[in-house]
Amino acid sequence: MWVEVTALNQVPEGGVLKVKVDETSVILNRQGMNVTCYRNACTHLEYPIDMGKVNNGIITCPFHKYQYKLDSGKCLNPLGDSLESYPVKIEGDRVFVEID
Repeated sequence: MWVEVTALNQVPEGGVLKVKVDETSVILNRQGMNVTCYRNACTHLEYPIDMGKVNNGIITCPFHKYQYKLDSGKCLNPLGDSLESYPVKIEGDRVFVEID
């Protein structure tokens, strides 16, 4: 089921916005008109990553410094897993996320 989560202009260009969809905390990232959505949890120890530093499209977990590409969710650390992602669609100026 698609859930409306925010206006497109509320997702910071090159940054992240934390939102809650039902009981799931997620982060949204925008690069131009492309918006990605990931579960707000580092794959290392499941700590939230929304307060991590974003630089050149990479978010760094503030706790143990795991790094993830925001365009794909791919972990840049050896043996690290990718972030759990969710489908996103944009209708007009509204952002929708699909979470089962």
